[in-house]
Amino acid sequence: MLTTISVVCFLLGNCVQQLVWTGTTAQLASVPVSAASHQWVNTLQPTFPQVQIRVQPPVTNGTNIDSDLIQQWLGDRSPEVFLTFDDGPSAEATVQILDVLQRHNIKATFFVLGSNVIRLPDVVQRIVAEGHELALHSHTHPNFLTLTREQKEAEIAQSLSLLHWYFPDLRIRWFRPPYGKYDQEVVDIAHDYGMCIAMFNEISTDNTSSAGEIARVVLKSRGKIMVFHDGQWPPLGRLSEPEAQLVAGLNRSVGIAQGQGAKFMTLSDYFGHFCP
Repeated sequence: MLTTISVVCFLLGNCVQQLVWTGTTAQLASVPVSAASHQWVNTLQPTFPQVQIRVQPPVTNGTNIDSDLIQQWLGDRSPEVFLTFDDGPSAEATVQILDVLQRHNIKATFFVLGSNVIRLPDVVQRIVAEGHELALHSHTHPNFLTLTREQKEAEIAQSLSLLHWYFPDLRIRWFRPPYGKYDQEVVDIAHDYGMCIAMFNEISTDNTSSAGEIARVVLKSRGKIMVFHDGQWPPLGRLSEPEAQLVAGLNRSVGIAQGQGAKFMTLSDYFGHFCP
């Protein structure tokens, strides 16, 4: 567990570069990024502290979870169900979602934003401690198709390094580009930084859905990689209405789905061998 002084230093962003990296982290290769990438990172200050760029080895023979792969491996009769949550963590929604998953012993995959990890490191630590999979969703949730290559690299490299600052031994296997928009450059950069792209075949309309509608989606979730959002509309100190409906819908449905034979899994539980 991080000491209080380490957390303070990290959040202030004024002494992170003085920390000594040990163990597995010390063995990770420092990856140079261009001056343009560093310039882009500087525009994210002061909310994005200057974390030394250290990443995992590149993926040289990985296969992305795209629509073709999903169609090949999953179908309506597949018992596997993959709950994935984008844009978090949030102080309220993520915590209540974790409570629901814990009650039913369900594991999920959380695609986090670096900007939210900085604000809520304790929630991220709980995600990992309870056996869920941590994955990357960028730092500021941009449309990657509007960025230069250097900007794409900065969003991925710096936020991945941020996760490894907290979890130096953790394998971050999956990157999901915001809005599901990416090109070959994004694929190449993700692979260079040790990750594969992870898409989906069921995206919820949880910004407008009622709890009942969300429950119905979950109950029809066989063979689905499902996208929900746990940090897209976070007011301070309370659940937004969409988040409240999401939590209620999950609470109504996941236990019933399990009873009907649904097998909830993380992405790496099933697809891990595609991104070694």
